Amino acid sequence: MKFIKIILLLSAIMLLFGCNNMEFTDSTPVTFSVLLNDAEDTPFQENWAILQKYNELQNVTFDIRLGDNKTYGEILQQTLESDDIPDIVLKCWPEQIENYAAAGILLPFSDYEAQMPYFMAYIKEHNLQSELDKLRLKNGKYYILPGFQREIQVQQWIYRKDAFTENNLPMPTTYNELFNSLLKLKEIYPDSTPITATWGGAHLLAMMGAGYGIPAGWAGKNYYNFTDDQWQYAPATENYRELYRFLNRCYEAGILDPAIFTQSESEFTKKLENGSAFVTVTWITSGFMTWNEKLKENNLPNGEWTALPVPVSTIGIKALPAVDQFRKGLVVPSRVINEPYFKKLLAFLDWAVYSEEGMTLTTWGEEGITYKKTAMGKEFLANVKTPKNPSGTVNISKEYGYNLLFNLNEDAAFEDYKKPVEIVEFLTVSQNAHETAKISPRLKINSQESEAIRILNEQLDPYVTEASQRFITGELSIELDWDHYLSQLTQRGYHSLETIWNSAWQNQKLD
Repeated sequence: MKFIKIILLLSAIMLLFGCNNMEFTDSTPVTFSVLLNDAEDTPFQENWAILQKYNELQNVTFDIRLGDNKTYGEILQQTLESDDIPDIVLKCWPEQIENYAAAGILLPFSDYEAQMPYFMAYIKEHNLQSELDKLRLKNGKYYILPGFQREIQVQQWIYRKDAFTENNLPMPTTYNELFNSLLKLKEIYPDSTPITATWGGAHLLAMMGAGYGIPAGWAGKNYYNFTDDQWQYAPATENYRELYRFLNRCYEAGILDPAIFTQSESEFTKKLENGSAFVTVTWITSGFMTWNEKLKENNLPNGEWTALPVPVSTIGIKALPAVDQFRKGLVVPSRVINEPYFKKLLAFLDWAVYSEEGMTLTTWGEEGITYKKTAMGKEFLANVKTPKNPSGTVNISKEYGYNLLFNLNEDAAFEDYKKPVEIVEFLTVSQNAHETAKISPRLKINSQESEAIRILNEQLDPYVTEASQRFITGELSIELDWDHYLSQLTQRGYHSLETIWNSAWQNQKLD
């Protein structure tokens, strides 16, 4: 009897405590459907090594649904508005999913923190609780698993150092110095397009907008005025007008590429490589070796693109667009709570995104295959191609799928290892100088407010995009047409937007 009692007691203990472990060690195979942004330079491959490792380590396979990375924002919207949302939706930003979260379409991860120990440990380790709280909607819940990044702006100004040096032009430190130098280069090289850009001008507008204390381009349109404690619609501000004034000045002088609103990525790149461009804004993490080699091939033996410290704008601001410490994240539909694999889905995401093993796999890859451990830390093998090792023959993203799927969190050592030394040094200086603008607080909007904002933006956004191009090119006069422009914004409801934001902000401060 005593023996039987011991067995029963052990069985009871297993029932109480063993089941929790089963959630993380369950060997039952399961398949999760995933929406993946498919990029042209790293197209999805069914035989990627990372998929095989996920199967080997977690007994998980995937039904991958592809969305073109170039139009992924639209695909994301269509997916979340469909009746067939995959189990996992990658590459989301908080502001993109708030409407769907408020409507009950998405799973509130905040309700399941107890089932995500790696996630909670990561938040604690990086002191991110206050940042996590910013993701909560008015109901107190958050619906996105976020990725963390350092407060470093990796989009920067770059310039053709050789063209400036050979023509005795100093490195510009202000927008006016930049204008005067490029005007001189245009005189010397009349066929050039001194300032060029891509993505419909979104990168250039975002970078320059920071210099005028406002968001522009990909940085959005609403922002928090810390001085006045008010949310404002940036395109209706005088600072936005000053931004247009400077860009129009560049356009009229012939130094702003008229094709910035329409040219493709390949057309943009060609101008960087053939010597016709002297300044642009871009991601600098990979360095400029490829472009510089192309310059040499195009009879510019001293051709050299290099990073340009952010210049001071015409209104005296020196800033880069703000960086949110929480970058892209992932969401899952609320329906998964009824799926038999729900607990395993949470356990897998927790492990894949936030455990050391999972993060190492998605960034560095597999030890002995893509990297090795040394006394100085991890190092890629000699055959792995990186900006530091362009002669490498293996692209671990393209060939193995690493750093593409659940790569939400920034591994600082991994990110810096990939960059050329001079880029790491440049970005460190930028970070230490606190050049990134202060990010606006997160505004909590309910479902009714979100829907009203969506409807208003449908009226405003196309008009602002069109007017932006016309102000820059001079089709609209910044002096004579500005009041009419503001009246059109008023008719389309920008005051209503500001009222919704500020009302929500006041309520949020009372909570």
